[in-house]
Amino acid sequence: MRRFELVLVGGKGGTPAHLLASFGGARVVEPFETKGGAAGERMRVIIAMHERVLAALDGGGSEPLPAAAELREYGTVLFETLFPGAVRRLWDEARTAAKGALEVVFTPGLDWIADKPWELAWDSSRRRFLADDAVLVRGVFGAPPSTAPSPGRGPLHVLVALAEPRDAAPVAARQEAAAIRAALQPLVKAGLVRLEVLASTSPAGLHRRLSAGRADVLHFVGHGAFDEKEKTGSLFFVDARGRSLAVDTDRVLRLLTGRALKLVVLNACETGRGGRTDFLRGVAPALLVGGIPAVLANQYKVLDASATAFARHLYWALAKGHSLGVAAREARVAVSYAKGAEPMDWAVPVLYARDTSLVFSRPART
Repeated sequence: MRRFELVLVGGKGGTPAHLLASFGGARVVEPFETKGGAAGERMRVIIAMHERVLAALDGGGSEPLPAAAELREYGTVLFETLFPGAVRRLWDEARTAAKGALEVVFTPGLDWIADKPWELAWDSSRRRFLADDAVLVRGVFGAPPSTAPSPGRGPLHVLVALAEPRDAAPVAARQEAAAIRAALQPLVKAGLVRLEVLASTSPAGLHRRLSAGRADVLHFVGHGAFDEKEKTGSLFFVDARGRSLAVDTDRVLRLLTGRALKLVVLNACETGRGGRTDFLRGVAPALLVGGIPAVLANQYKVLDASATAFARHLYWALAKGHSLGVAAREARVAVSYAKGAEPMDWAVPVLYARDTSLVFSRPART
């Protein structure tokens, strides 16, 4: 799969921001304007819609979530912002030259730009959303060099951790675990995958399990949040009394990094977000910087049915031998036609990765 790189640099301390794009040996640079004139109006629209979505999902907004037509209008503004001038021309050349799947890696150096839903960028000339038209990957500055995880011996070990505190809103954790089990059943039967489920997961219980032996993939199902006041993300586990126990980004890092995990999937709200002033305080970007090769997380709250559809198809695609990037893209497609899904649910998952070509399984023989 060919790669289109977008890197946003500058924009701090009075220095102008610039967008660097590269594809197939070609490199272009464009100013990344955020203030004044048309650029300032675009940023106003981008920020206003982002805040509207957050408010609507929290139940305190006066406006509903955007419908399909409004998402395309919003996406057009996102696309025009992300692909200005020469960057757009290089993008058009890349789409023609790629003749198939194309990977777009966006690494923004401005925290408040990183915290926006670029998956929804709408290319009106192709009539496609960016995350539909390509495998869209989020990068972060500070991530260690890309090294392929060692394949290890024996079956791929998938650990599903369910956290359903009795004082929190219910999540469809058991349904999602059942969907993952069904998707992986052929590989489990063939001895290529081992599936393990932890119920009522506490930090201590997950710590004991991770320190006791190998797990290749961790799939967490529960609640998450990003607190702008405290400037940190959190996962919510279950304490000894079955109640919610918030574990912030720093403690999640200590718990999960250094375990030889190849992939962490966080089906927990807002785990794909970061702070407007320190994006790396979000759970998913912090895990990538901390050494996890790939993290899938949610940038907004999402319906249980949509999350389950995404997980089911993600693991089905991985079980069939597709790379992580392709599997994530196909899982978005599955969400887009899932029963009861909101128009933007397919764009809620965010993929952070240093190498999306990773293949976690080989297809079972039939």
